[in-house]
Amino acid sequence: MAVDLNDERLRNVENEKNNAIKETTNQYNQMINDSDKYYQAQIDAAKQYEKTQTQLQNDQTQLTIDKINQQKDKAEKDYQREQRGAYSDYQKATNQYGVNAEMQAMQGLNRTGYSESTRTNAYNTYQNRYATARESYNNAVLNYDNGIKEAQLANSSALAQIAYNTLQQQLELSLQGFQYKNNLIQTRMNAVNEQVDRYNNQYQQVLSQINTENSLAEQIRQYNETMAWNKQQAAQEQANWERQYALSLASSRSSGSSGRSSGSSSSNKSSTTSNKKLSNNELSEYAKAISEAFTYQLNRYGESDSIKEKWRRQVYNLANNGKLTDSEASILFDKFNL
Repeated sequence: MAVDLNDERLRNVENEKNNAIKETTNQYNQMINDSDKYYQAQIDAAKQYEKTQTQLQNDQTQLTIDKINQQKDKAEKDYQREQRGAYSDYQKATNQYGVNAEMQAMQGLNRTGYSESTRTNAYNTYQNRYATARESYNNAVLNYDNGIKEAQLANSSALAQIAYNTLQQQLELSLQGFQYKNNLIQTRMNAVNEQVDRYNNQYQQVLSQINTENSLAEQIRQYNETMAWNKQQAAQEQANWERQYALSLASSRSSGSSGRSSGSSSSNKSSTTSNKKLSNNELSEYAKAISEAFTYQLNRYGESDSIKEKWRRQVYNLANNGKLTDSEASILFDKFNL
């Protein structure tokens, strides 16, 4: 008998398997999503730290540059003040109405070679002071500009180191996240395969049980069918026997009626003869009809244990009911070897 794959028990196992696989898959998918979020958060934090460190480094560098620029501004102001001071001193020394001119006039040195020499010296002094101040300022500006460039280079180097460190951290986090995610995916696959194997085994067990039930049901069906056929055959044999018995009985009665027509004397004689036959272990007409019916069945269906057993019970019942005498029953038992 073919197995009904829509059997409720098989459907239940299949549904349980699908639900277990779905639950396991969802559980590991949630773990994978949580892992992705965690490592992404770590990477974002590393990027934010890089941004903060970069801003701090830029601010520190800018502060250094601002201080250098302040020194540059101070150097320029000192240079301008020195220029103005040198020029002012030169003006004072060469002013014909100034204090030096009056002193020279009082000493009679005005418009003399000394006066010209004094003006020349004052001019030279002015030029020397101007040149010295200019050179000092240029050197200071050069040094300050170099300081700014060094600060910028140091800043670039620090920024590059910050970016490198952040990149390294991101790569390490990405690798860890990738490995952990792969482990979860492999574990999820193994867990799903275990669920599939477990429920497939359970499915096969239920299928085997259904096959056993179907086999037993088929055996019962065949047994019932055989018993029904045997019962039908037994009923048919019983009907045949009853028909043969009726025919034999009718024949015996017809012979009996012919004997009784000869009168009462013949009847008395027949009765005496009948009693004599019975005493000589001979059969009555009724017993003869039974014997003939049995002989008919044996000739038609053959001798078998089942037929003999059925007739043995039949003769036994007739003897118990008084329809056959014990001697008649014994004769039939011996005749047909019952």
